[in-house]
Amino acid sequence: AEWEGSGAAVSRGGEEEDEAMALDMDKLARVVHLMFERCYEDGTYNHALGVAFEAREAGKVDEILNRLLADASAAGAGADYDAVLDTLSYALDAASTLIPSKAFRTKSLELIASALDRVWNATAAVLAAAKRHAACKLVHCRQLLGDDRGVADVIVRLLDAPRLQGGEAGDDGALLGLQLCFDIVDSGDRAFVAKVAGHIPKCGDEEEGTQHSRSQPSSSQEGTNGADGAGDNHDNHSDDVPRTPEQKIHFQNSHRVLTGGFTSELSLSFLYKHSNADRFIMTHLKKALEERGMGRNSLLHHCAVCAHGYLNAGTTNDSFLRDHLDWMKKASNWAKFSATASMGVIHASHTTEAMTLLEPYLPPSAPENDPNAEHPTVSSTGGYAEGGSLYALGIIHGSHSGSCATKRQEASAFLRNHLRNSHANEVISHGAALGVGLTSFGSADLEVVNELKELLYTDSAVAGEAASIAIGMVLVGSGAGNANSTTNVESKEELDEIIAELRNYSKETQHEKIIRGIAMCLALVNFGQEENADATIEEMKGDRDPIIRYGAMYGLALAYCGTGSNKAIRILLHTAVSDVNDDVRMAAVIGLALVLHKTPERVPELVRLLLESFNPHVRYASCMAVGIAMAGSGDAESVALLEPMLTDMTDYVRQGALLGTAMIYMQQSDTCNHRKVKSFREKLASIIGDKHQSTLTKMGAILSTGLIDVGGRNCALSLGSRNGFTKMSSAAGLVLWLQHWHWYPFMHMLSLAVTPTCTIGLNKDFKYPKKFEIQCNSKPSTFAYPKKLEEKKEEKKKRVETVTLSATAKNKARLARKRAKDEAEGGAMDVDKKEGEGDATEESKEGEKDVSKAEGMEVDGEAGKDAETEAEKPKKKREPEPTSFRVSNPCRITKAQAEVCTFDLNQRYRPVRPEEKPYGVIMLTDSTPGEEEDLGAVRSPAAEDEADPPAPFEWAPPDHPENAVASGGDTAGEGEEKASD
Repeated sequence: AEWEGSGAAVSRGGEEEDEAMALDMDKLARVVHLMFERCYEDGTYNHALGVAFEAREAGKVDEILNRLLADASAAGAGADYDAVLDTLSYALDAASTLIPSKAFRTKSLELIASALDRVWNATAAVLAAAKRHAACKLVHCRQLLGDDRGVADVIVRLLDAPRLQGGEAGDDGALLGLQLCFDIVDSGDRAFVAKVAGHIPKCGDEEEGTQHSRSQPSSSQEGTNGADGAGDNHDNHSDDVPRTPEQKIHFQNSHRVLTGGFTSELSLSFLYKHSNADRFIMTHLKKALEERGMGRNSLLHHCAVCAHGYLNAGTTNDSFLRDHLDWMKKASNWAKFSATASMGVIHASHTTEAMTLLEPYLPPSAPENDPNAEHPTVSSTGGYAEGGSLYALGIIHGSHSGSCATKRQEASAFLRNHLRNSHANEVISHGAALGVGLTSFGSADLEVVNELKELLYTDSAVAGEAASIAIGMVLVGSGAGNANSTTNVESKEELDEIIAELRNYSKETQHEKIIRGIAMCLALVNFGQEENADATIEEMKGDRDPIIRYGAMYGLALAYCGTGSNKAIRILLHTAVSDVNDDVRMAAVIGLALVLHKTPERVPELVRLLLESFNPHVRYASCMAVGIAMAGSGDAESVALLEPMLTDMTDYVRQGALLGTAMIYMQQSDTCNHRKVKSFREKLASIIGDKHQSTLTKMGAILSTGLIDVGGRNCALSLGSRNGFTKMSSAAGLVLWLQHWHWYPFMHMLSLAVTPTCTIGLNKDFKYPKKFEIQCNSKPSTFAYPKKLEEKKEEKKKRVETVTLSATAKNKARLARKRAKDEAEGGAMDVDKKEGEGDATEESKEGEKDVSKAEGMEVDGEAGKDAETEAEKPKKKREPEPTSFRVSNPCRITKAQAEVCTFDLNQRYRPVRPEEKPYGVIMLTDSTPGEEEDLGAVRSPAAEDEADPPAPFEWAPPDHPENAVASGGDTAGEGEEKASD
């Protein structure tokens, strides 16, 4: 009874505590409610949104946004929609960067998209400028949601601006629509770009574009991937309404940007015309390798070829290779494969001339005009140049995310034909598989995946590795095989089965290369999946095979790339110090740079202690992580952090330190970091020529020589787009480039990771006004190109004329008199003669000494006079460097330089979005359209090199009657010679 009584007392006490807790929760809820009400009264909606995001209350987020718009609507014509858009912009930025949960972030973005859509479709009370701002934010929000139809709807309405808004926006609306097309392509997601282009009418001459009317409803209305209610207020415009010729041109230009390859044409033209590559770098590098007898080292020769590819990436300048074909021919076997593939890096995006350039190396194929012709038999041996050319073809078409879709499909069909018929030769199969993966990047094409799977099942180690990685490139970001994947991909069930088969095959095969290829395939598939990939990564992370765990680390880094997820960082750091395999620890440390690429300054702080690790693999990875995160920044602290690693005991740690420092110094002028860039370049040259350095250290120095000046000094390693998206192609390319640790041909994947830093302003006709300029508020030397090397000239020694002095003449006369006197005394003995000769010789020597002293005194006197003359000359005063300057159109503007650049809105051409940083492609409005313009056209390198046509002239053959009538004899002969000339 006492026990029961005590139990009842405890029960009553617990109930009282629960009641008190409930009472306290009610009080707390009341306090929070009053706080929200206070925010509404004060108009501080940002504070309310911050609390709602932290509490993960989607209902409160919806309530705040509705209250915000309701207050704006109640104000009527006096509503400040700029303040409303500022609040929605804050909500968009906070939701996309601060919310760790993808599910709650998606719900919040849907609510924000709905609010932006209401502003976009508001009444005439909203100014056109506010509507355009809302359109930009709405496209950004829907792109984050993967709502391709919603994005296309906004672009179509902007391109149709004069018709839909009664001429309110004019051409500015169409220019803004084209600007948004450029921004979408810049995100690097080819599949999303293709879907958006599929919902925009083409408005060709033969069709009036009924395509968009069939796909007009927003994906939010269909319940897939979009914003709830985001399309409720969309105008159900149909394309049966005729458009003006000018509107048709705008729609055609939008397709030219999205899928026509115009963005890659811009980059190619800029890199070709504005290349600042230093030709003496390769000349000195080749000379240094040959002087020390290192030219026979296949690895260093291969690295030199790759460095040449980096130096001229995308510039189409391969003159050095053509001038030194004998040096190139030293490559053999897989080095020949890689050397041929480097042509693809040099000619990246040059799709119009790709087949012509690679024709001498491509393997034979069946005639295209004969469908019944059989494919030539493929030999089981050799084929290194042929395989490398197929790889190069894939690099040319796959390096730029904005390349022409039609050209890419043609190249893919050509490569797939060789893929199906080259199983007998693993080298050609290897090149064809990588080429297919690059040309079908992100397409999630089931047919292509099945063809690659057939090659994988041949159980060839080299070809199987390429096939599995190619499958990963085709399915990149699709999330295939994940139970919680929300990505809308056709044939999802079949793709899930294929991923399951690959996992099983990785446990059955005995080839480590195939296992590593499958592990990297799974990592690429999970790009951007975040917590949807947790189950797959957890399973891979717990596998007994270290190669699968290696893939799990890259999979985790790609799944959370750019999110800054604390959970991912915690797992990577724990693995970096606890796993028993060195490669797994290395991958974990490098993964930190991928996860934190949007907040790069955190990476040096995280790896500071890891740089002191006893494990050399961890030290190497730490150097690479700092270099990747701080690439192109010139950060002095990061360079100081890597400086001790340049003298590390382990050779490949020194290699990593050289590569990391070169990445940091990308696109930095000679004045960067107190002019330490120049000393680093000199250190690279000294390491290459030092016979005491190990091969791996020299390998790092050679590759760093190419990295620091990549793309003719006009490219940089960048994982983010100008709008804050993580570029899928750059992230995947960087991860594949890092695999050169295991397989050197992956060095060429850097072509995907680097981005041209060109800024070009275009008018509505896609021509660039030459008089458009950008103000840069810094000294010109801060962002200038590094000084090029100069050819050393041998100084010829000049012969100094002997000066004849009076003392010399007197001495010679005295010696002459002495000889004459001695000759007169002919009866003297020979001994006396010899003694006399000796005395004369001694006297002559003394005389010469006196002469030399006198000459020396005279020279010193002349030198003193020269010094006095130079001192008397007035010294030129060094003019102070200006604190600002203007750059022309087009120009190189780095990301750091963009922060100090501004638009001059008083000039004739003005950007359609003046609030953005001057970086990338900028659409311009013309304030005085009636005046004459000085425009430049974007042309391919082949068109640039084409000579002007000759002046009109008449020519007649030598035996023509007119020649005989016009002249005779010798004159006729002269006429014949001229005509023949």
